[in-house]
Amino acid sequence: MFKKVIKKLLTENKKPSSGRQDQQQPVDADLNQVMRELKQHFGQTSDLVLRKLLVGSGTTSALVVYLENMVDLKVVNESIIAKLQVAPAEMMKDINVLAYSVLAVHKVNLSDDMNQVIQSILEGSTVIFIGGAGRAMIAVNPGYEKRSISSPEIEVNVEGPREAFIESRPVNLTMVRRRIKDSNLRFENFTIGTRSNTTVTLGYLQGITDPGIVEEARRRLKSIKIDGFLGMEIIQEYLKDQPLSVFPTIMKTERPEKVAACLLEGRVAIFADGYPYGMVAPITFTHFLQAGDDYYENFYFATFVRWMRILVFITTLTLPSLYVALVTHHWEMMPTSLALSIAGGREGVPFPVLVEALAMEFIFEILREAGVRLPRAVGQAVSIVGALVIGQSAVQAGLVSPGIVIVVAFTGIASFAIPIYTASIPFRILRFPLMVISSQVGIPGLVAGVLVIWGHMTSLTSFGVPYLAPLMPFQAKDMKDSLFRVPRWAMVTRPQSVPSMDPDRLDVYNVPPGEKNK
Repeated sequence: MFKKVIKKLLTENKKPSSGRQDQQQPVDADLNQVMRELKQHFGQTSDLVLRKLLVGSGTTSALVVYLENMVDLKVVNESIIAKLQVAPAEMMKDINVLAYSVLAVHKVNLSDDMNQVIQSILEGSTVIFIGGAGRAMIAVNPGYEKRSISSPEIEVNVEGPREAFIESRPVNLTMVRRRIKDSNLRFENFTIGTRSNTTVTLGYLQGITDPGIVEEARRRLKSIKIDGFLGMEIIQEYLKDQPLSVFPTIMKTERPEKVAACLLEGRVAIFADGYPYGMVAPITFTHFLQAGDDYYENFYFATFVRWMRILVFITTLTLPSLYVALVTHHWEMMPTSLALSIAGGREGVPFPVLVEALAMEFIFEILREAGVRLPRAVGQAVSIVGALVIGQSAVQAGLVSPGIVIVVAFTGIASFAIPIYTASIPFRILRFPLMVISSQVGIPGLVAGVLVIWGHMTSLTSFGVPYLAPLMPFQAKDMKDSLFRVPRWAMVTRPQSVPSMDPDRLDVYNVPPGEKNK
């Protein structure tokens, strides 16, 4: 039975895909045949423009093809059609002369592959066919609308740059290029999705990034087989070393300066058309303790804030479970006055403390999700007012105790202090099973659960880099920009946890700026 199922699956996998064709299809020299092929491929879509005209002072037939609203029409009319119509007749004999001497477009490619031509049309290029040539000229002139550059909405900083990535991949690459004006900055394009044909770009610094990491990133991107690219999370699920882990091992960010800083450390960055984020790998867990403000504030304050974020991570994960364990099993561990206060608040509550805690946590998650989905003008007000009204009403009705409301509210606020939103998600999920274990076994169960989570984190890697580096394995030199933030002039080497071709960041070692003139 199983052999038949496996044989059937293998047979289905061998069936040819109806999406993008990989075999080369030559461009026909007959324009009428070209038009028939294009109409057959695109069907009856209304946005396909097939403009047949006479060029070369009326001596030669040509066909101009593009998708409406995907190209710059001014360039099509003035730099392509107008130039071809007034071009001398003798130039029509050589398509190379037309491409490089007549068309006033910044980038023109020649192709004799019809599949490549069709893909270029879908990407927003204008394609020109000349009768009898058997080749096509591809003028790259995309002109679709895009959102202007705005301030970050998720990774908000008090100081620092005020621009964030947008949905246009070329614009995002430009924002990184403006910060790293180095000819060694490389961008490689890949096409993902047999239906969506989404362009994904891999960025790295040659001479700094380890070639093994770059090659591994290429291999994983090429191995993605999917019909449609629907989000950056799809790439993360395909690229993660341990795809079933709840912890993010690839960092997603909307800030260009953060991507530039990671590239300078020897990491790789990934961008995709239509998504206002960049992804960085390999990363470690300490990256989620860092925020942009750390590098625009005094390094003493930045170190203090990072240690506060460690407390935030611990609080988000364990505080509700600790409360459940103490109230259920360990009254004797609390001061007498605190125990009496909690017991008095729970007087008359009809539910066990576990049910009480799970219900309040679940309600808080609903309010958080509602605040995100509602329109911005009312979302924040609804979430705040809803939390106040529901919490106060539940306490007055005797359904929950005041203590659990305080614990859940403080835990929720602490999760908002985590700099990167995706880093808080695993702790929000894991605190639910920890509460259940704590209600059954008490603090020993809580400790055992935390140790299991810690053990899982120690087993994780990001492109082969240990997830908990530089803590495990311990690397003293990397502490300068992980749990601590030393002065910039003291960061003379790149992180040792990430393999790098050039480990030195500065030429002068351990010389504070004020000491150079002495």
